[in-house]
Amino acid sequence: MRTPRIFQNQPLLEGNTVQLDENGSRHLSKVLRMVEGDPVILFNGTGGEYHGQIAAVGNKSVAVELTFFNEADRASPVQIHLGQVMGKGDHMDYALQKAVELGVSEITPLFSQRCEVKLKGARLEKKLDQWRHLLISACEQCGMNIIPTINPPQPLLQWAEAVEADKKWILHTEDLPGNPFNAEAPSSLCFAVGPEGGFADEEVEQTKDLGFDCITLGPRVWRTETAPVVLLSLIQLSWGDFLL
Repeated sequence: MRTPRIFQNQPLLEGNTVQLDENGSRHLSKVLRMVEGDPVILFNGTGGEYHGQIAAVGNKSVAVELTFFNEADRASPVQIHLGQVMGKGDHMDYALQKAVELGVSEITPLFSQRCEVKLKGARLEKKLDQWRHLLISACEQCGMNIIPTINPPQPLLQWAEAVEADKKWILHTEDLPGNPFNAEAPSSLCFAVGPEGGFADEEVEQTKDLGFDCITLGPRVWRTETAPVVLLSLIQLSWGDFLL
């Protein structure tokens, strides 16, 4: 069995024995049914990971002895900021989960003219908390040791005006697709993905005025949750850490 990776929001130090929180303890003892001596990896999002073994399993708690530190973060060599217009149902969750697996470093949920998701107040805070847990779970699965930042939702143009990156893209269907990867690798990149109905033409023109390039990669129209997966994969293949 692959050694389980567990996020812990607490200080970790090689040589120490730590008590896992309720969620981590329950997952190891009740779900995976692990026992004393089984290997486990802990990380707290500040960088690197701690390898250890279960020292004790109680009714409601698990203790892990940390034996050595691995400094690997597995972060992408390109700092990637995804601006994702919020989709309905599970579409947004899927997009965020796969973005983490593909090495995104920052995510901003966006509102746009055709965005059908309306969130504010307590519902917004609850959704943000759910997304943070989703990002942590994705990091546990894929091996990333630094949790991507997720920002509060904001309007597309507000985000486009403030975001900083070497390259800035907005994904939008145009008549003449070009290859945006015929260039030197940037150290940072941001791109915006629209809602199910796409971005309005005026939104695209306004983001262009703010320094964004319009990106079209082929003749087919992707779903809002498919687009970041495709584009992130191409970024990692062209400039990142995908190996062939």
